[in-house]
Amino acid sequence: MKKCCFLIPYFGKLPNYFELFAKTCGYNKDYDWFIFTDDKTKYTLPDNVKIFLMGFEELKKIIQSKFDFNISLDKPYKLCDYKPAYGYIFENYISNYKFWGHCDLDTIMGDLNKFITEDMLEKYDKIFCLGHMILYKNTYENNRVFMSKYDGRFLYKDVFQTDDICVFDETYGDKENINTIFLSQNKKVYMQDLSLNFNIGHTKFIKTTFNPNNYKFEDEKYKKALYVWKEGKIFRIYKENTKLKYEEFLYAHFQQRNMKIDKFIIDKNIFKFVPNKFMALETEDINISNFDKIKKRILCFHTIEMHLKWKINKFRKWREKWKK
Repeated sequence: MKKCCFLIPYFGKLPNYFELFAKTCGYNKDYDWFIFTDDKTKYTLPDNVKIFLMGFEELKKIIQSKFDFNISLDKPYKLCDYKPAYGYIFENYISNYKFWGHCDLDTIMGDLNKFITEDMLEKYDKIFCLGHMILYKNTYENNRVFMSKYDGRFLYKDVFQTDDICVFDETYGDKENINTIFLSQNKKVYMQDLSLNFNIGHTKFIKTTFNPNNYKFEDEKYKKALYVWKEGKIFRIYKENTKLKYEEFLYAHFQQRNMKIDKFIIDKNIFKFVPNKFMALETEDINISNFDKIKKRILCFHTIEMHLKWKINKFRKWREKWKK
């Protein structure tokens, strides 16, 4: 029995670095990834990443069949609120797994077995609390915890019957989310943030980490670091005094970053990533002598692109509201 199956519905063209994402998944043999999509492109994928062709309307009918009230699901983006229910919705796909989970496609995987230990899998009902990766113990009861009452309400019914994005899948902003429900049901939840997650408001890679003690994201000071994926592991490498320091992470998350890719690196067992690109590493022999010569940034307009995107979205919302 494998440890976990990640369930990922995604409609429209898959990300330009999807094959690179899949390559990094391929090094985690104890895990599978099921992609439900209408993208008919022929991708080269490892055995543990499987495509299930399915239209958005077909999935909507499947989800509707699971509930005795009319759901609201007009656009694929709304699926983020349904993530905590995937173990219930896709239960016929996951019978042979200890856990099921969901993760975002704007990520690359590191060594999952190093961070998600057997002890964690035995002890916890839910592992992590940020929407870009969460794992749930695969039991009949656990897969229905999202239906539990919280503060006198069935939150999932409110969430599934509104067009608004409620961020039901993760701990963010308020308490009306799946993590709070699990805690209120005395379920065991692992809440430490082991990801390499970058603040979307900065062009440079500024690591931001969720603090479960105060439910806030905390930014680190900028480090002039080299970010490398090598043979299934993700490293941040930087100078500390006269030595190189290596930090390893579970996965890296590139939320709202327009990441380019040198396609040939998909066949390599090592590559680096800078704030807007996955690219070849100048040398595999990284040492204190050549560290400063290795490029860690290239020309990037991420912050400008983000602010422009926010303004366009704000204008669109204003225009839609005005039309009503």
